[in-house]
Amino acid sequence: MAGIINKSCGLDVHKKFLIATILSIFGEKKQLRFERTEKGILDLKNWVISEKCDVVACESTSDFWVPIYESLINHLTVIVGNARDMKAFTHKKTDKIDSEFIAQLALNNMIKPSRVFSKNQREFRSYIRLRHKLVQKRTDIKNVAHAILASEMFHLNDVLTDIFGKNGIIILSGISSGKNVDQIIESLSPNVRKKSDQIREVLDREMSLRAVYLIFCKIYSLPLTLLF
Repeated sequence: MAGIINKSCGLDVHKKFLIATILSIFGEKKQLRFERTEKGILDLKNWVISEKCDVVACESTSDFWVPIYESLINHLTVIVGNARDMKAFTHKKTDKIDSEFIAQLALNNMIKPSRVFSKNQREFRSYIRLRHKLVQKRTDIKNVAHAILASEMFHLNDVLTDIFGKNGIIILSGISSGKNVDQIIESLSPNVRKKSDQIREVLDREMSLRAVYLIFCKIYSLPLTLLF
């Protein structure tokens, strides 16, 4: 931050509350606790504005800082610092001391601001991270299902290109719900029913109750991950 900082506020932000410490270059110190609620954040905003703080600083811990940043950024300078960089300075670890320590760093212009993306960009990045996790989860579920079928010598992939395609899901769902072979085959698409003899040969194997239960769990874990 360019220019002289006469008064700073350091925030130690937690899931349900935050500790705010205001320090001035004249040695003045004020410290308050606020609930991390809409009212609490509004009270914080009114307090730091009334105290004429030049800057408010906090660590980029989880996403707890986001609503505070959004509330304050149009009224004064807000610095979100990298928690790892700020912990490089030795200090005793308590909520009140952390808050004061952050205020002291801000007062001396010693915090390197992290890049803060716009709200739309943050939401987009959040969706991308969620999609990545769901795709990974989907892959894990499929790998476990493949392993279960292989352990039972249930070679469905010899008949179907993708056992998690439409027809594969019909077969696996049919097995887990107790349908007989004829009922399962009747539910398949015409092209796949042409392989009915091969499918029947695979389905004639008796699968253990443990495997049936596990397949049931995996099949019904897939729908959410398939949204992405």
